[in-house]
Amino acid sequence: MNAEKTKEPLLNIKARIAKLDRLPAMPEMAQQVIQLSANPEASVSDLVKIVEMDPSLAAQVMRYASSPFFSYRGKVDSVQTAVSRVLGFSMVMNLALGVATARPFKLPKNVPLNMSAFWRHAIFSAALTQALSSELADDIRPPAGLAYLAGLLHNFGHILVGHLFRKEFLILNKFIIAEPEKELVEIEKQVFGYEHGQIGAWLMDVWKLPEELIVATREHNNLNYHGQHAVYPQLVALSDRLLKEYDIGDAPNSSIPQSLLQSLEIGDYQARMVVNRVMEGCEGLDTMARQLAS
Repeated sequence: MNAEKTKEPLLNIKARIAKLDRLPAMPEMAQQVIQLSANPEASVSDLVKIVEMDPSLAAQVMRYASSPFFSYRGKVDSVQTAVSRVLGFSMVMNLALGVATARPFKLPKNVPLNMSAFWRHAIFSAALTQALSSELADDIRPPAGLAYLAGLLHNFGHILVGHLFRKEFLILNKFIIAEPEKELVEIEKQVFGYEHGQIGAWLMDVWKLPEELIVATREHNNLNYHGQHAVYPQLVALSDRLLKEYDIGDAPNSSIPQSLLQSLEIGDYQARMVVNRVMEGCEGLDTMARQLAS
């Protein structure tokens, strides 16, 4: 199979999405979290009630709070403890929103872009993006919860296409297998006309998810983006390249452009110390990813 011969996109995903009778509805739990985030009177107890409605999500929240990089010396024995003593209201709300948004979607098995690969990349990227955000200067540092959510859902376009257009998604994976040396976004443009960041951002926009998340999703492969909320895609881009060293994710390579480091005002050594710290908790993160993929 030679994608170079494809001058026009093989498939037109945007047109196919436009022809759908209706786009997937936002999952009910995600709607509840969105409503809670808009309520100025919302309390930790309100959030705990939502999280505890889903035992799997509750387990993920507690496991994440127990990760070594939070250095909590007590025992995380409840969602209440995870929220009030370790992670905080915003962090758990965004973790819950991300998991509730993506989990209902399913991908074919035995392909490169499978569900296990998606969740492993998502969980590690979320943890690393959040950790990197804490290293930024006060004037550009984003809220930790939103940084986490950007890392968690920036590849949402993959599961959207795989869920809605299974046949087309399988064709994409055949191209990936046939041309492993080619960058994923280039293959996506040849096959679909668009890359996964753009595709995922369309549905996020329809669902009225936070603009910061939409920008992170749409622009994380665009190192030249310096518009509104640029810190989010820049953090995700840095995270993706750092994780490539550990064979996690779909970044084109592990090289970190100096311009990216300058935009974030962070040093190369500093960034690599952060990823080393996150990878110390890799066992717990891997467990989270496996449970979400199952």
